[in-house]
Amino acid sequence: MVRPFILIVIFSCLCLIAQSQTGPAGVGMNDGSSSLKLWLDGGNGTFSDTLAKKNSKPGEKVLFWKDLSGSNNHVMSGSDSTNPKLSTSNPLLNNQSGIRFFRNDGKGNKRNFLVSKSFSKTNDITIYCIFHALTKAGGNNISPVKAINYDTSMWYFGAGLVDGGANGFTNDISLAFCDTSIAAGTGDSTSSTDYCVKAPASLNKTYFAVLQKEAWTGKLRIGHNTNTDSVYQAGTQPINVPSRYYIGSTSNAKANTEPSFFDGYIACVLVYNKILSSAEKIILENYLSAKYNIPLKDNDIYQFDDPNSGNFDFELIGIGKANDGTSQLSARGDGMVELLNISELSKGEFMFIAHNGKTLASANGNLPTGVQFRMEREWICSKTGKSSKVDLIIDPKNISSINFKDIRLIIDTDNDGSFAMEKIGEGVIEVSEVTRDGRYVFRGVELKHGNHFTLGKVNTDSISNNEDYFSPNGDGVSDMYYIPYAGKANIYDRNGKHIKTLTTPAFWDGTNDRGELLTPGLYFLNVNEDVQKTVTLIR
Repeated sequence: MVRPFILIVIFSCLCLIAQSQTGPAGVGMNDGSSSLKLWLDGGNGTFSDTLAKKNSKPGEKVLFWKDLSGSNNHVMSGSDSTNPKLSTSNPLLNNQSGIRFFRNDGKGNKRNFLVSKSFSKTNDITIYCIFHALTKAGGNNISPVKAINYDTSMWYFGAGLVDGGANGFTNDISLAFCDTSIAAGTGDSTSSTDYCVKAPASLNKTYFAVLQKEAWTGKLRIGHNTNTDSVYQAGTQPINVPSRYYIGSTSNAKANTEPSFFDGYIACVLVYNKILSSAEKIILENYLSAKYNIPLKDNDIYQFDDPNSGNFDFELIGIGKANDGTSQLSARGDGMVELLNISELSKGEFMFIAHNGKTLASANGNLPTGVQFRMEREWICSKTGKSSKVDLIIDPKNISSINFKDIRLIIDTDNDGSFAMEKIGEGVIEVSEVTRDGRYVFRGVELKHGNHFTLGKVNTDSISNNEDYFSPNGDGVSDMYYIPYAGKANIYDRNGKHIKTLTTPAFWDGTNDRGELLTPGLYFLNVNEDVQKTVTLIR
């Protein structure tokens, strides 16, 4: 049976899709509405004045470090301070930026830290800190300890990294670097007891440290990227006494000696007012590992953050389900791509996406047929488990020159390193919908492990939607003929001679199988032996 050739019309369905999480790796939100209460990034929001008017330059003092969580817990120093300072493209931090804190030989330490105006009280807490220590601090005992008096083994004799402390035996919390360890400390006002647990650590090495304190169990945990968490039983009190966050120092006046000031680099601080789930921790720690080139002892899932794989270190986001059943099903992070799961995830299944750090400028090489240009930036998919489909949602604010009719998602479906042979409907995909706030939705995209993808532009004016003719003369109007059916199209001239075979859907550019431009005239299309069409090629 011969079916009529159907005109394909590109249209937009204005739909409503909730915003994915916009915190780091998609864990938490950046509008102050989630458990993410402090997010400091050395590469974003550092200022050399306390009014946040002048961006810090490399080597310049940092008096204001912006909180990216949306909670307005910005940290700052006094206006008379000359330290800490901004360090950019730091090889110790995988060429990321960090803040250089100094210990000043008994003088000048008064302003050598940053402090917030407020502290978000909480029952539970998770703290991450990316740091690189250059000199030792106090508190050299590695064993867990509790004390009802001031004790030199406690965290407050170390150098403060992230401190929500207060004087006396209070319900506070602190993360510090000690002589040979990372320390977590907390107090319990009901028993007048301080608790401290430590994990071994070294100088001149970049770590991410993670502290967790749970009120109802009293469990206090400390760990870092290369060790298993150390756990200690502390008091079952909420963290409700601290009034401010201290960065680069402890807050305890009685221990306010030289070793209390951190000497080294701090690149990132994250504070969540909850215990992160296993899935959230796996996703966030793969993000930190990729961004700062920090090795992971456990759950090192993301595979494309080394030079041999193209250094896809940037703006990593992830979804997945941990072995305990906890999951994260959508993520955006601080980039332009959102990832939304639409199929059932199995335990242990994760998908990560990150890009190669290149610009959004256009590139003219390695293009599929019908695509005018693509972006220099490429993303890559790293995943475990079975094949699954996702929705990819693009925020077009930085690519406003490409409208929804012309933009295409381009996927290297066979992982051969080339986009050039990708086909319409397979590796070259149209926008499915446009959300009410203007985001572009690509529905039901199948991404496999190792797939590269990018965004490209077609010129819809150059694609003939006319049932009768097209004109491949290079003037940008009806230069190609689009065959939308899936299958195989055979093209014949008016004498019945076979001219070309195309795997469809595809564009026909008016050439034969040898790539030679055909003469004007009538041509006959036969698709799958049941769709037939007469097309006129004109100049």
